[in-house]
This record gives sequence, structure tokens and C-alpha cells, in this order.
Amino acid sequence: MDAALKAVDEVVKSQNKSAVKEAVDAVTQALQVVGKRFQNGEWFLSELVYAGEISKEIMNLLSPLMQSEPSQSQGTILIGTVAGDLHDLGKNIFINYARSAGFKVVDLGVDVPTGKFVSAVREHKPIALGMSCLLTSTEPELGKVIQELKKQGLREGVKIVIGGAALSQRVADDIAADAFAPDAITGLDIIKGWSISK
Repeated sequence: MDAALKAVDEVVKSQNKSAVKEAVDAVTQALQVVGKRFQNGEWFLSELVYAGEISKEIMNLLSPLMQSEPSQSQGTILIGTVAGDLHDLGKNIFINYARSAGFKVVDLGVDVPTGKFVSAVREHKPIALGMSCLLTSTEPELGKVIQELKKQGLREGVKIVIGGAALSQRVADDIAADAFAPDAITGLDIIKGWSISK
């Protein structure tokens, strides 16, 4: 923690936008390594949580430098981690990137039940719904949300992207999501494409 925050402090003092982006990219890559080690059983929950705490502290320092100049919003993105899953590392990195790219982001948090996703889609009318899931055991929740959106007649109006270590393009195809994002940056690029085509 100390070493990471000392390095970030140098970046903050420099006020250099490209250094900020490099720092955020480094955090993203580090969290991918942490996630892989956790999945492979090399690291455990304590390491995962501690890495998350470090990344949150870093993002708290970098976020003010990532905000873009006030401009017309690119649209609203709704995001949350599905019911039964408490992981938010990748989700929080995505939020920082999306906000800095000019999107309004509504963060529903973690362990979000199906009904909360559906009512938030109805309320905010987002261009995209991002659902995060790190645990294989919570994967079925993604499909439940999509089915409920169909039932309520809301599915056609929103694009859905899923992301998280447990997921793949195959899962996205199986549950009829619009896209799978292996990382925050890819997810944002996908949504930018949707925003332009709207």
C-alpha cells in the first residue's frame, strides 16, 4: 500500500494526463494478475481484498485528474455486480474510465437483485447495462436479469455487456447479452461504439 500510494503521489504532483492514464492502466493490469492468481488458487480472499483496498485508495487519488472537462453527456451507463457476488474491483475501474470519457454512470453496487436492475433500467433509460460477475456460482443471475427485462418489455431499449473473471464470449452468447468485455477498457470501447450508433 505505502509503495503504491507513494508512486501515485508522484503522478498526482506531476498533473500529467498521460501519466495518470499509465497509472490507471497499471492498476488494471495488476488487478487482472490478482484475479488470475485468485482463480488458480495461488492467492486467497485476503490477497484479493487487500489488492482491492490498494486499488481503491489509488483511484481515490487519481479520479479527480481523470474527470473530463464539462461537456454534453455521452449517455447513461447502468452498472452493478449481480446478486450473490460482492466483487467490485473491475467495476470500479470501469466507472472511473467511463466517467472520464463523459458518460453518466449509475452504480448500483454489489449483490444487486434482479428487481433492482430492472427498475433501474426503467428509471434511468441507460444506453447500456453493465453486469459484473467474478464467481462462477453467480453466473446464472446474469440470465435471470436479461429474462426479466424481456418480460417487462425493456430488453429492446438497452444494450447489455457482461464482464468478470468467470465469464466469456460463450456465456454472453448463451444468455443473449450483446457483448462480453474481458476488461474495463474493452467494455468502455464497446459502449462508446453503441453510443455513436444511437
